[in-house]
Amino acid sequence: MRTNRLLACPVLAAALLLGAPAAQAGSTSIGGSYTTERAPDDFTETKSSDWQIDVAHTFDNKFSVSGAVKYYDTAGTSDYKFNAQLGVGYTYDFGAFSLTGGAGIGQHFIHSDDPSNFPYYYFTLAGAVPLNDKWTWNAFRLRYRNAFDNSNDYNTPEAAMGVTYSLNAHNSISLYIERDWSDGQPSYDAIEVGYRYKF
Repeated sequence: MRTNRLLACPVLAAALLLGAPAAQAGSTSIGGSYTTERAPDDFTETKSSDWQIDVAHTFDNKFSVSGAVKYYDTAGTSDYKFNAQLGVGYTYDFGAFSLTGGAGIGQHFIHSDDPSNFPYYYFTLAGAVPLNDKWTWNAFRLRYRNAFDNSNDYNTPEAAMGVTYSLNAHNSISLYIERDWSDGQPSYDAIEVGYRYKF
């Protein structure tokens, strides 16, 4: 029952945000991304291909709520994993750059010969520097993530850096490079490409 409730959180958040009246303060955005994971010691070796869909609403006071679902397709096997999560955040704009902090919970599902699932929590911190009206340098995007039960071995921090290009007031694309760790050891390097629609 707890698993079903956690899985329903991002879906419920998306429904609430998309169904909000037009007069609601702030802005809503929907994004999608594709990530190719590479072995940390051999960039030519693919470890996994990942797809994510997310929805977020940012209020005029810079607080935000978001929900996301991410699917991980493990290379060379029929195994796959996916995450469903819900989070909150806050952005502080210093003018020349901005900082965004966030926290949330989710559920990690593993489909394999021995399927399992467990809840996790995460914290994020990101710094962005607008270069002009089109380009933004995403100087860093940091994540700490772990299972509530340490025996699940889900201590998986991430560091990323990238750029965002605004096509117009509503559409933007992004590119990130990432390094992920698992229990203190490098897990993979990755390239992530994304698209976001804001309204």
